[in-house]
Amino acid sequence: MKISKVAYEPMNEVHENEMKILNKLLKKLKNNEDFKKEFEEFFEDVKKHFAFEEELMQKYDFFAYLPHKMEHDKIIQELEEIKDKNREEMLKYFNERFLPWLDNHILTIDTVTAGFLNMQTKE
Repeated sequence: MKISKVAYEPMNEVHENEMKILNKLLKKLKNNEDFKKEFEEFFEDVKKHFAFEEELMQKYDFFAYLPHKMEHDKIIQELEEIKDKNREEMLKYFNERFLPWLDNHILTIDTVTAGFLNMQTKE
């Protein structure tokens, strides 16, 4: 999956790194290989990714911090719930829920957040 770019390069770098990790996980899942290590790596990266964005939003008093954080919290909860699921359930989650969510999240709230952060950090 190709991800959209936003107006704040540090966010693009985090997104690109996360996609590399996710692609490794998806490859393991699709190839019927052990995927637990890759899932843990991905889950830890997602938590760092969200913490990075949330810290910036708080630092610059982003007006939509709360709804953005609520989206992050929901995904963390979902990942926590699927971590012990089987391969088929996990693949279904990523293909039907996470990837569409990520694409929409980047195109909407991350785009707004990035525009805001780009303006704040250029001053």
